[in-house]
Amino acid sequence: MGTNLLGELAANNGTYFFSGGDYDGNVDQIIVRGLGITGVRIYITFEGELLNVTNDYLYHGEETILPDGLRITPKGDDVFTLVQIVGNTGLENGTGLELVLSA
Repeated sequence: MGTNLLGELAANNGTYFFSGGDYDGNVDQIIVRGLGITGVRIYITFEGELLNVTNDYLYHGEETILPDGLRITPKGDDVFTLVQIVGNTGLENGTGLELVLSA
């Protein structure tokens, strides 16, 4: 995971945008784009097991209404390995999650 001088994660491996369902892959950062996402689930893989870590990052867990521009980054050297949108994405075009991909 690399950073630039502004303290934001560099997207050396690209980004991926989605507005519903699941993304299965390595993610360095989750960025909320738009208003209306009412919940996500976030997972990491630890010793071969998929662990739900949503409550470690969001106060009300997957029930949290996510504000536009929110950035969620994994702790330490972890990477998120599965991200799910489990709530409504509203009616606004362009609402979803931008994922900064990891190697």
